Amino acid sequence: MSTDAFAQPKAIGTDVETLVVDAIGTLDAAADEDDHFDAVTTGLFEPSTVSAGVPVRWATPLVESGSRLEIKACVRKRSKGSATVHSSWCFKGKDGGQHGWLVEQAETYLLAVYESDAAKELAAIAVVPASIIDEHLRGRWYDVDRREETCAQLRWSIILNPSIVGGDGV
Repeated sequence: MSTDAFAQPKAIGTDVETLVVDAIGTLDAAADEDDHFDAVTTGLFEPSTVSAGVPVRWATPLVESGSRLEIKACVRKRSKGSATVHSSWCFKGKDGGQHGWLVEQAETYLLAVYESDAAKELAAIAVVPASIIDEHLRGRWYDVDRREETCAQLRWSIILNPSIVGGDGV
């Protein structure tokens, strides 16, 4: 894991992906970093097979063995001027990119919320089909000057109830 409290977002995301894979016993990390997914299920992935040590919320009853999952991570809260707000997950590639591929392949997101960049401690995980996330992202896509061409952000509190994530509600 990265030890730099101010590590770049990609390094933090990789660290949280490792935490999620380690917390959920029926996952293996993807073999190829260039894939549109971060993990593969090694067995039936359902509520009875998970003891992650943090709340796990399910928007689907199960994920079949061999399914590919994209892990998205965001910090529980961030500063916005003098206020503290819920952070957001960043989704990439509406049509021809990662998100579009996940929707087309009927794959699933594992959406993780973690405590802080320094601690990198999981607070909660949501298991959500890409098609449901696609509905939440309507009207949120914007153009970017990157390979993915489009991005969208979604606050974690839209998917997860703040009372299960812990802390002071923000």
